[in-house]
Amino acid sequence: MTGWLAEHLGTYGGSGVLGAVLLLPALEAALPVVGALLPGQTAVVLGGAPAWGGVVTVEAALLAAVVGAVLGNVAGYAIGRRRRARFLAPLRGPARRHGYAERALGLIERRGGCAVFVGRFTAVLRTLVPTLCGATGMPLRRHLLWSVVSSAVWAPAFVLIGYAMGPAGPG
Repeated sequence: MTGWLAEHLGTYGGSGVLGAVLLLPALEAALPVVGALLPGQTAVVLGGAPAWGGVVTVEAALLAAVVGAVLGNVAGYAIGRRRRARFLAPLRGPARRHGYAERALGLIERRGGCAVFVGRFTAVLRTLVPTLCGATGMPLRRHLLWSVVSSAVWAPAFVLIGYAMGPAGPG
């Protein structure tokens, strides 16, 4: 999927690259299960690569990545808040998993900000944490604060990785 993305990312010029850098991280964080299959982080790395011939600036890729990450986290949170019972019911199922689920949910309730921050940098958690934060009732203001902070650290890190790839990037 990464090869296909690198090959087709620039088909629509700068707007196509920026669209992918914005939409893929947003969809990755907003869709709890399907998001694990979307190459959001890869799009951010590729979007920062200078091999696009000046079509996309690093600053534009950075802004698109931050906005996409925050929007995805807020959308995931809203889905979790709206479908609370649906997401929590399987976690509180059989007795042998009950203890693990309760500990995980308790951790999100107590240390939700840290979960949002660490989750932004971890592939599987990036898709699950926003939804679980909404489902457990984390205050929206707190979730938004940690989402902005984590995205403001995550996006430059991966855009700059793409920029550092230099000639090894797409194109």
